Amino acid sequence: MLAWLKQHHRRWLPVLFVGVLAILLALFPPRWGFRLANWVAPGAVYFLETAQPTVALTIDDGPSAGATPQILDVLDQFGATATFFLLTDNIANAPTQVPRLVNDDHELGNHLTTDEASIRLSPSDFEQRLYQADAVLSAYGPVQWLRPGMGWYNPRMVQAAAQAGYRLALGSVFPYDTHIPWVGFITWFIQANVQPGDIIVLHDGPERGQRTAAALAQLLPRLQARGYRIVTLSALFDAAAQSADAQSSMAFSHHSTSQ
Repeated sequence: MLAWLKQHHRRWLPVLFVGVLAILLALFPPRWGFRLANWVAPGAVYFLETAQPTVALTIDDGPSAGATPQILDVLDQFGATATFFLLTDNIANAPTQVPRLVNDDHELGNHLTTDEASIRLSPSDFEQRLYQADAVLSAYGPVQWLRPGMGWYNPRMVQAAAQAGYRLALGSVFPYDTHIPWVGFITWFIQANVQPGDIIVLHDGPERGQRTAAALAQLLPRLQARGYRIVTLSALFDAAAQSADAQSSMAFSHHSTSQ
């Protein structure tokens, strides 16, 4: 075996290097990767630049009759708020959850009507689902954030969203909870990667939602112990704007003093 490795090391070492690098990038995704993604395909928000220890919590694919109340109870326990990207076809099976979301000061986001890859839809089908979901959600209050199904988008989708009064929001901390059904990994991944201005992506649903509730019960007090505020997307935008204004004021004051 050792002789074989010595003979073929020039072949397998590059493969091993690429594999290790891919794993590290998946476990610790750098912010330059999201900047690059936004440069290649502009129009979506991945994270916000802010000095304040504030992060947005977003939860996709709800509501569900069983899991959404568990998530809301945990959020209420720790005084956290979130933006819920809802699939409007799910509302009929959990009709009391959307009013509770609004009453508990959470934010509604548009995740279209069903759980499908939005980028595979024709332009007309995408717009139909966008406006159909908007008609349902806007009955509960203003909705300004859109997250396309499966997270993929293209320029025509960005344009259609803007014409409907939406901004696209993806995220910067996604613990692969749709593929790794392990609460311990979810909590570890978020704690290891979270930074001020991040957008965390978790999921609702009969099974995923229960894992999300369990993970948040562990995660929220740990993040708060590190000084983080867990808020909605719109609240994160407000915090980032205040941080930018404060930095501008400090720069202006320093410039005036030095003259």
